[in-house]
Amino acid sequence: MKTRREFITDASALTIGAALAPSALAGGIFKPKKLNILMLGGTGFAGPKMVQRALDHGHNVTLFNRGQTAPEMFPDLEHIQGDRYTDLSGLEKLVADGRKFDAVIDTFTYVPKTVIDTMDILLPIMGQYVVISTTSVYASRTNPGMDETGELATVSDEIAAGITTHREVGVHYGAMKARVEAAAEERFPGKVCVIRPGLIVGDRDTTGRFTYWSVRASEGGTMIGPGSGEDFIQVIDVRDLGDFTIHCIEQKHMGAYNGISPAGQWTSKDMVESATRVAKKHLDVDTKIEWIDADFLAANGVNAWQHMPAWVPNSADGYQGQGQISTAKSIKAGLKTRSLEDSHWNALNYYKTRGPEILDQYGEEQHTQWLQRIRGGLDPQREQEVLKLWNEREEG
Repeated sequence: MKTRREFITDASALTIGAALAPSALAGGIFKPKKLNILMLGGTGFAGPKMVQRALDHGHNVTLFNRGQTAPEMFPDLEHIQGDRYTDLSGLEKLVADGRKFDAVIDTFTYVPKTVIDTMDILLPIMGQYVVISTTSVYASRTNPGMDETGELATVSDEIAAGITTHREVGVHYGAMKARVEAAAEERFPGKVCVIRPGLIVGDRDTTGRFTYWSVRASEGGTMIGPGSGEDFIQVIDVRDLGDFTIHCIEQKHMGAYNGISPAGQWTSKDMVESATRVAKKHLDVDTKIEWIDADFLAANGVNAWQHMPAWVPNSADGYQGQGQISTAKSIKAGLKTRSLEDSHWNALNYYKTRGPEILDQYGEEQHTQWLQRIRGGLDPQREQEVLKLWNEREEG
C-alpha cells in the first residue's frame, strides 16, 4: 500500500508530464478544431459547465432536453425539446435533416435502454459518444490505487430487467452504470469515451454532500471534524469535470477515465480545514474544529457520508481504498483539478447568492427547504448535543 506522500509524488509527476505534452510545446496556446457537439441535457448541474467550456473553445453546441430545468440558460443556442423515455423525435429529425456531430455527450446514463435507444438513432451522424458514468461502477473500495481496470459491480439479468428508469436504480446504481458503459461500447465499439467522476462538487450542487462543509464552516462556532482527519477523500469540481469532458472530445480520447482528484491527495482534515479557511477569508467567520473519534460518532448515531458527507473512515470494512482511486491515466490524458478552497468558495458563493433568488421567486417555505437541502449533513442541534457528549466524556 502506498503512503500518502507516494501518492502525491506520483500525481505531481503525472501533472508535470501532462503539462509538457507535445501539444503544449508546439508553440503558443492549443487551439482545437471547431467541433459540432450535441449535448443531451446541459442545463442541470454538470451539463452547463461542459456546455460553457465548449463555447469558450469556439465549438458549436446543440442542446436536447425536456426544457424544464433552467430553460432560460444558453438562449443563443439551438434547443431541441424531447424526453429520453417518451419522445426522441427531435433526435430523429436531426438524422433526417442530415446533421452531423463530432461528439455526443450523455449525462443521463442510469439505465441501458435510454442510452441504447438514443445511440441507435444517432449512430449514423456522430463520431464519438461520451458517457458520464461514475466511480461507483467499481465492485469495492478495498484496493488502494485501483485504476480503470478494476473489477466492476454486477447485478443479475433478472433484477436489471426490472430497472427501467433512474428512479428505480437504488442500490444497483453502480452496477447499472457499468451495464450502460458496456451497452454503449457494444453499440459503438472503439468510439465511446467513458468518464467516471466521483463526488461532483461546486456551484449548482443541491445534494447537501460536499456543500455541508462549505456551509457549516460559514456558520461559525465549533463544528465536528469526523474521525482522525487522516482518512482519504476524493472529489471533482464540476468545472474541472466540464473542462476534462471537452478536452477528451478535442483529443478524441476513447475508453474509460477516472474523473476525480488524484489518489491520496486530500484527507478529511484537508476538506474540513479548507472550508474554515474559506469562511475566514471571504466572510471573516472564525470556526473551530473538534475532531471526534469515528467510533464515538457511530455510537451516537452520527453516520459517515450521511451526516458527515464525503467522508468514510478507511478503517471501515470494505473501504480501505476509499479516496485512493488512481487517476494516473486521466492526468496523463489532460485532467487538471483545482484546490479545495476554490471548490468550497464556489459552492458557498452559490449558496449565498442563489438563496435570495429562491426566496424572491418561490417564497419563504421553498426557500427554507432549499437551504436545508443544500446544507445537508448533521442537524445543527444534534451536532451541539454530540459535541457536549464528547466533551463530557473527556472530562469524565
